[in-house]
Amino acid sequence: MRRLAASVDTASSAMRLSTDHALFTWGLLPGVYHAPEATPLQQTMRLLGPAASEIDTGLRAARAAIETLADDLEVVNRRRDALVEGVRQHAATAVLDLPESIDPFGRRLRDAADAQREASFRRDCAALVEGWDAAASACVTALRAIPDVPWALVRDFPIDAAVLTAPSVSILDEAALPLLQRLAGEDAGGAARLLRENPRWVAIIRRGRPEAVAEWWSRLPSEAASALVSGVPALIGNLDGVGLSDRVAANRARAAAYLSGLRAKRDRALGIRGSIDTPGSRAKPSAGLVGLNRELAYLEAVAAGHKQLYAWDPRHGSLIEMAGDPSTAKSALFVVPGTNTTTDSFYGENPVTRFANWQAVQASGAVVSFTVMTGPMPQLSPLMLDGPQLNTFATKRAPEYSAFIRGVSASRPDLWTMSYEHSYAGAIGSAAESYGGTVDARFMAAAVGAVGPYVPSPDTAYYAAQGPDDINRYYAGQRVGYLGFGITPESFPGVEVVDTGLPGFDPWKLAGASPLIVKDSIEHHNALMSDDEKVNGPVLKAVRRILAKEIYE
Repeated sequence: MRRLAASVDTASSAMRLSTDHALFTWGLLPGVYHAPEATPLQQTMRLLGPAASEIDTGLRAARAAIETLADDLEVVNRRRDALVEGVRQHAATAVLDLPESIDPFGRRLRDAADAQREASFRRDCAALVEGWDAAASACVTALRAIPDVPWALVRDFPIDAAVLTAPSVSILDEAALPLLQRLAGEDAGGAARLLRENPRWVAIIRRGRPEAVAEWWSRLPSEAASALVSGVPALIGNLDGVGLSDRVAANRARAAAYLSGLRAKRDRALGIRGSIDTPGSRAKPSAGLVGLNRELAYLEAVAAGHKQLYAWDPRHGSLIEMAGDPSTAKSALFVVPGTNTTTDSFYGENPVTRFANWQAVQASGAVVSFTVMTGPMPQLSPLMLDGPQLNTFATKRAPEYSAFIRGVSASRPDLWTMSYEHSYAGAIGSAAESYGGTVDARFMAAAVGAVGPYVPSPDTAYYAAQGPDDINRYYAGQRVGYLGFGITPESFPGVEVVDTGLPGFDPWKLAGASPLIVKDSIEHHNALMSDDEKVNGPVLKAVRRILAKEIYE
């Protein structure tokens, strides 16, 4: 904690030195630069001083809070050390005690003394925990008392006040919204040029809160919105808070533009392949060529409007597909597939989107569903370097999934929302709640649960379904550091367990056919993402009933 406080102090000092240097250098401008704009330029740069002062004040308060926490923890830890030493001394002297008396009265006296000693130790342990909690709570209170930085630099940007009527609660919004407004002031070509000239704007804009973006987008004139969709589709197609249909339109345009390069890549692969193959050979296409064809077919379907691409960032590894009509929807279903999910999982004749699509079709327009992959998911591999045993993937994906949920909810606050999380995705849904990614209902299908400590949201209904011999049951509820998940879905307070209808263990397999046990366990695990009613009927219908109940009641 003291090293952390020192790093905050170092950052504050470096920022002050940089600011002083910039202001001193800029102050020399009138002596070397004579032009009508010289004075306004100098006055604008002087705003850096108040902004730096605001930031420095906040950093100093944060450093003081962290140092106080370190002091408090030292006091509590000394009490802890004393308790540990007392236990050690008691264990050392216990071996020297006289043999236990056969006298009942003597035994009662000894038991009473032991009980009193244990009760005293428990009280000391409870006080120890209270001391830790009190120190942490005091630090949290001190940190939360630090006001958000108004950031004088941004407040003086030329912004249309009529558009940004709602006061901001986040310094990130105060940076993102002016940049969005600047882009909206251009036509499609101008917006694209600005973003090319200022590539860092994308990262700043994406840090804005989805709620603030949705509020801004709802007030944007339709002509300006259309210009942004066509001019900067990569930004708009991945910006949480933008209207659902607008994001789909942006990504449809992106897919159409991307296809030409993908086709050229395939043609080059075919040319190389043709030069290697002998005339009349029947060699199978390479894996790379098969993958290219699958991706081409998918993006052609997107460009033709047969599939609705809600988010797509190939560099980051995210892809979200939407099914249904948002204009008629009353509920939104978020299906999050788990381990081994990749972009290729969305391609081909048996895509991972089947469960979500089935629910959208069954609801006859009342449900808009999403199949969600916000970033790289764990993969089974022989080396087990990035497999589902690592709970770190949940930590990485949780903020992204939360932003997705908040973006949909902000764009359509009237939608009732449900998250269907399969396998590893259960940990992502659990962790996302701490980032504000809460939904009206969570359905955990053969899910790993939560890392822990974990407290369910009081505003969310919880459901869980898992086959009796599901592969996850072999290690459910076990966690050591970055490995495993300590809390199983079926142990969540108030969770409703749904019968999957899947078979349990077969006794003859236990007699000596363990590979068959594992095979069935994996099949029953994967069954909960199926859209085949013969395979996954009870769960498909349970989700449909939950959605229908919320739609029509």
